[in-house]
Amino acid sequence: MGRSWKWIILLPIAVFAVWAAIHTYQLEVGKESFARLGCASCHLSGGGPNLARILPQYDEKTVVDFIRDPEAVYKRLGRKPLNPGFGVMHRVNATDFEVNSMAKYLKTW
Repeated sequence: MGRSWKWIILLPIAVFAVWAAIHTYQLEVGKESFARLGCASCHLSGGGPNLARILPQYDEKTVVDFIRDPEAVYKRLGRKPLNPGFGVMHRVNATDFEVNSMAKYLKTW
């Protein structure tokens, strides 16, 4: 019985540490993917909407769906483009992990 209390304390700490490492890695992949896929060249130069102002309007699932298939989101929300004054979003050639990582990264802005 003497050692079991240590596991009660250590196990949640270990689980949290693993979660934090995975979360940090996913945010880094999202940041790198956003830059590598050219998203930053449009959204940070004024060619696309300022995502810091736009993203709070949408939940993470909608952001994932929009990165994965913008046309489906245009259709679902009934407007194209989503942000007046900007062009339409093109489909991004990214893996599911990259798309999910970018959405998580963008939701931190």
